Amino acid sequence: MAHYISDVNITRVLRAVWLNQGLSRVDISRLLDLNKSTVSKIVGYLEELRIVEQAAVGDAGPSGGRRPIQLQVRADWGCVMGVEIQTETFTVVGINLHGDVFFSHTEPLDLRHADLVDSFIEIVRRFRPSLEATGMPLIGIGVGLPGFVDPVRGVLRASMPLEQYDEVAFVERARDALGVEIPILVDNDANCGCWGELAFKHSTRPQNFVFVLGELRKHTIEMDDYRIMALGLGLVLDGDVHHGTEYSAGEFRSILYRVGTVNQFSISDAEARRFLRDKDVDAMIIDELARHIAFLVNVLNLGKVVIGGPMEILADELIAAIREHIQQNWAYPNMVDCQISVSRLGEQAVAYGAAGMFLEHLIRVPSVRTDRDPTAPCGVELLPRHGTELPV
Repeated sequence: MAHYISDVNITRVLRAVWLNQGLSRVDISRLLDLNKSTVSKIVGYLEELRIVEQAAVGDAGPSGGRRPIQLQVRADWGCVMGVEIQTETFTVVGINLHGDVFFSHTEPLDLRHADLVDSFIEIVRRFRPSLEATGMPLIGIGVGLPGFVDPVRGVLRASMPLEQYDEVAFVERARDALGVEIPILVDNDANCGCWGELAFKHSTRPQNFVFVLGELRKHTIEMDDYRIMALGLGLVLDGDVHHGTEYSAGEFRSILYRVGTVNQFSISDAEARRFLRDKDVDAMIIDELARHIAFLVNVLNLGKVVIGGPMEILADELIAAIREHIQQNWAYPNMVDCQISVSRLGEQAVAYGAAGMFLEHLIRVPSVRTDRDPTAPCGVELLPRHGTELPV
């Protein structure tokens, strides 16, 4: 138990420095209510790992004394690979520990005659050298997939776009084949958009919001003539990504959906194929989607809506429609306070968010309950320790 508590406190200190670059040991002690000796041991350990370093020397207090040493997480301590796999393409990004993208690549991917996990393994083997050529070792991989994903077990439960209806032990198979100790985390693609918003908003982390992911792609891997707008929603409630009981939270189908059609809205499939090529079709989709988003904003009291993916091209029209319907759907005279923004990452939104998911788990404090529910790997257990002894 003592070792577990050490893990918790190490993660708490790392999280504090991550979210508040420039804290001193004294600041950390006050913020986390830990004694100075414990903080000094933990900071010393993190400095041994070289993930934390001295940023600057602060000013002495009004009564003089030793000037505080300010701390920061080293941006180049390691890199993270983010991967999105979709019905006909994949995207890979590499980021440092400050979230800066230094590598990005997108290309076609044909999964009709290739295994999903085998394809992912090939992506990692192919692009890992490019990321590590920067001198930063790869410390983790985040993956975004369409469909129901159980991030705790690392399992793809089902995916209509990938035409996969039996469970795939994605993480287990990938790590066995790769034969490396690099942690791999996986989640739904729209949820990865949420992770990206959480991981890199240090001082303004949103607590309740919806991430709207709209992509123009094949409906399924076999349907070559069905490139339509595919929509997924990611929800963050009370500061955490909401997965739901069966990990299907965010799966979208309009309440006006026509039985027998492929697309997710009330329009015909012929109309859906003209998305982004027909302004009338775009207007119908925008209005219908905005009504659903407005309903969620008001019912769940969300403070933010983020629009991501290629749908960003219609952001101005969608933002205006969402604002209009939020107020129309609101019974009180006051204006609803909801920020609506655009991720500005386009096709990189999911891959970048997948990398952010890993970093967010790296600074996630484990539960201290002895009967805690199972969770995805987090905190110090994601750190490569290289034999460095933990402080107790």
